[in-house]
Amino acid sequence: MLCVACAAAAEFFPSVALGQKHAPQRERTDERAKPADDGPSSWRADISLGEEYRLRVAEPPLVGATGALGEPSAPRRTIDQDARFLVDAEVTGPEEHFRSLLSGALYWDLDGAARPGAPNFFAEQTDPDGVWWAVYNLSVEWANSGQLDYVRAGRQTSEHGLPITFDGLAIEGRPFGRKVSLFAFGGQTVHFFETQPGLLENWVASVGTTLRPDARLHFEADWRTLQDRAFSTEKQADTVLTHSYGLTAAKRFDDVSSKVFVRGLDNQLSHLGTVLVVAFPSARMGFDVRGTGQLVTLGEVAESENPFYSMLGPSLPNVRYRFEAWKEFGLDRLTTLAFRLGWRGRQLIGYAERPFNRNLGGLYFQTQFDDLGTKGLFLSGIAEWTFRPGQGWHDSFLVLGGSTGYGGGSVKTEVGTYYQQYKVRYYQLVDELQDTRTVYGMLAYRLLPELEFRARYDFELLDRYVQTMTIGLRQNL
Repeated sequence: MLCVACAAAAEFFPSVALGQKHAPQRERTDERAKPADDGPSSWRADISLGEEYRLRVAEPPLVGATGALGEPSAPRRTIDQDARFLVDAEVTGPEEHFRSLLSGALYWDLDGAARPGAPNFFAEQTDPDGVWWAVYNLSVEWANSGQLDYVRAGRQTSEHGLPITFDGLAIEGRPFGRKVSLFAFGGQTVHFFETQPGLLENWVASVGTTLRPDARLHFEADWRTLQDRAFSTEKQADTVLTHSYGLTAAKRFDDVSSKVFVRGLDNQLSHLGTVLVVAFPSARMGFDVRGTGQLVTLGEVAESENPFYSMLGPSLPNVRYRFEAWKEFGLDRLTTLAFRLGWRGRQLIGYAERPFNRNLGGLYFQTQFDDLGTKGLFLSGIAEWTFRPGQGWHDSFLVLGGSTGYGGGSVKTEVGTYYQQYKVRYYQLVDELQDTRTVYGMLAYRLLPELEFRARYDFELLDRYVQTMTIGLRQNL
């Protein structure tokens, strides 16, 4: 089965090299929908639909390059065509007490599945019949009613502890006053990438409390038990039971927000972390410090799973960090210029590097012009000196990237380039590609107030040339 071990790394190490961009993620929001203009007792529905056609073409590996999949010396061009259908919907009820969420996707492989065992550069998550679908969120909720903060049923993501997706029930309330809240959730865990799914064999349950001595300080403690089925062989399944627990303290001042947390897994200390964000709005500047340590190896069963990304193999102990300072200037009545200077990295603890477990570091400088001479025009550039922590500067190099575009009225455009030192491809095969340069262009045009046309082209250069063309429609109802 596909393991879920490494997904949490993105929170504190969002990229592994200059300009690395992740595939767009459709994330749920915890903000309550604003009531409609016709009064606090009204109902409101926000629905977004998307239909896309994607064409991908991969040329054979370049002369002298070793194919990423170990293909024969003269593989043929690979072509893949897919259709994708996306839906996001939110319904809110009277005085924001009621809320229902739906988020899902359907993927249709128009070419059909590849032959079993045949090298296939393009990863596919579709079943042999060519269709794969997933429901990321499907829940109903009643909230903000007396001592009840919320009660929620259905497919959802946990709001306490490490994020995990499950089908079940969650509740939070303040029966002893506004300074103390109690919460609990439980149900069947959801593994979006599981290759041998079963029914009702994976369970999670959690309880905890939050203490708020004042409006700017809170402490949280949670406990979680997780039972999962892990396959030691294709036919042999073992039941794994783990217990985890955590403590979090967060303090907010006028211009400063801070948080520290610690977690344990069974009888081991598993995670340590801190976040410090300082912003001075009057000076239009600030800095951001984040660090986390994963002190244990997370294997076949982990505490969290990201519905968009997953990895094979263990996640080795590591430390991740980021230090960033930013400053913004107003050049004229319209144009703003922002600078970001930072240092980020990832260092394994007690282990040598291996695929999906890398030591990474970078010093970066980014500039961004917004509303450059006219509303909606932007220009950005970034330079990063990448290196491997603990190995000096002999394996370091400079990478450049940037983008420019316009977003105003009915038209949105963007062209740019970015570099990925390591790029992971998922689903049918999980491969770690190295040294990928991407050049892209995007166009969006609003045909009607509720209807938008979108097109995007990506050209990737790694050990071969890869082209991706995506066209689609988006409806906001």
